[in-house]
Amino acid sequence: MEEVQFRRRKPAVERNISEIKEEDTRVALIGKAFKINKMDYTFWLDDGTGVILVESEENVLPEVGQIVRVIGRLIRNEEGVHVYGEAIQDFSDADLEALKEIRELERKVLPKVESALTWWSE
Repeated sequence: MEEVQFRRRKPAVERNISEIKEEDTRVALIGKAFKINKMDYTFWLDDGTGVILVESEENVLPEVGQIVRVIGRLIRNEEGVHVYGEAIQDFSDADLEALKEIRELERKVLPKVESALTWWSE
């Protein structure tokens, strides 16, 4: 029997728009939607650190001013970078300050935990 190979997508990394790196392929961004284009199924996302164009895969658009999380693939071309939104989630009820604190804690603590785990496993 032939072995079936599954191609797994890379996980999306949580980023601020201003922090998107050249090596990033999939990202998760949280921000406020504006400048909705219902003909092209696109909108702009502003997270306070920058703005980026989002193309909706599922032809689902947020409302103007709605807080959303976009998980998607980064598309780079001669015009710049935009996101091909694979999932657009309503984050209107999310506590953004708490999320910001959690992200900061992860940035400070996770490298220490990973370092300790590496040392422990040696």
